Order: sequence, then structure tokens, then C-alpha cells
Amino acid sequence: MKRFQFTLDKLMGYKDQVLSKEKNDLAQLRSDQLKVISEKEEMEQKLRESGEEFAEKAALGMSIMEITMFKGFHNALIDQIRLKEKQISEFDDRIAKQLNVVVEASKDVNSLEKLRDKQLDEYRFRVNKSEEQFIEEYVSNKTFSQQAM
Repeated sequence: MKRFQFTLDKLMGYKDQVLSKEKNDLAQLRSDQLKVISEKEEMEQKLRESGEEFAEKAALGMSIMEITMFKGFHNALIDQIRLKEKQISEFDDRIAKQLNVVVEASKDVNSLEKLRDKQLDEYRFRVNKSEEQFIEEYVSNKTFSQQAM
């Protein structure tokens, strides 16, 4: 009997490729989000350090120009931090959507794998039946030829 060939093998290969691509896209989104989170944390650290420096200098006395510069720097950092928070939130949304795409692609692949397994079980059953039939015919022929002698 010929060897097993899954009838939807090409489709399964394509669905596997789609799943791999979608998983890679999800991994890239998560990586990009972690980068933005890291940048935000660095900005928050700069803001804390600058706040401490401002407090030290303010205790010693500062000019209006120095105060204005510190406040401008702080406001710019705060705006950048808010922008990073918005980007992180957008990444959360994109990651959630991409996760749904990955789940759907996984379902497609899993359903094809179940179908392949079912076809393989059916193939094995037919092979076993064929072998049983061959053995029965062999035994029957052997018995018939011995009786004929």
C-alpha cells in the first residue's frame, strides 16, 4: 500500500507559516513595548535626579533663570513621559489584537493537525485491514493447496 499522504498538507504548511509570522509579529511588538517602557523608566529616573538636584540648589539659593530652566526641563521630561505612557498603552492594544490573531491562527493549525491525525488513523486502519486480508488469503490458499495434494 502507498505511504500516507495528508490531503491538506500544502494548506497546513501555509497555515504553519502564517502562524510563525504572526508569532514573530507578536514577539516584535512585545520587544518594542519593552524598549519604550525602558525609555520611560530612564526618563523617570532623570526626573527624580533632576528634582533632587533642584531641591539641593534651591536650598542654597537659585536665580529666577535657573529655576525657569529647571522647570522647563522638568516639564519637557514630564511631557515625554506622558508620550511614552501613551505609546505603551497603544502597544497594549496592538498586542491584544495580535494575540487574538495568533490564537485564531493556532486554532486553524490545530484543526488541521486533528484532521491529519484522523486521516492517519483511518490510513492505519485500512493498512491493518489490508494486511489481515492478505494473511487470510495466504492461509486460505496454503490450506487449499495442501488439500489439493
